Amino acid sequence: MKVASNTGPIIALAKISCLSILKTMFSEILIPPVVYRELLGKLGTEWEEIESALNDFIKVVEPNPSDNATELAIADLDEGERQTIKLASNMRENVLLLIDDKAGREAANRLNIPITGTIGILLMAKKKGCLTDVIRLIDKLRNSGYWFSEELIEIAKKLAKEDS
Repeated sequence: MKVASNTGPIIALAKISCLSILKTMFSEILIPPVVYRELLGKLGTEWEEIESALNDFIKVVEPNPSDNATELAIADLDEGERQTIKLASNMRENVLLLIDDKAGREAANRLNIPITGTIGILLMAKKKGCLTDVIRLIDKLRNSGYWFSEELIEIAKKLAKEDS
């Protein structure tokens, strides 16, 4: 399966040194040019991991023009979300959209594009045996400034079968 990713999940996974799990779990990781430019502007401690992934397994792909329904669904999103959703909609078959932005997720749902976010990737990685402790990683993300609702954390704990 291929992944079309927005900026946020790549940065989040890099912050917890888990970006390489995308390479392990998926056949291709694709980003549009604007996401690439956004990633180049990242100067935090996660930069080395992002740079390594960009040189190794993340491919930059220009999205093709999309149909009117897609254009209408993504009209109010920022350029990164628009290009990422266009890229995913171009690939329709065997693609997973990796996006955390609520408005972007809602637009993708309206277009019937399969989605997941950072926490979803961590849960998938645990299920495949790539990770053992999802909640510790989520806590690490929260401590670095990422916000997740308590409801989402409780759902993640249940799905990960981690109580503490």
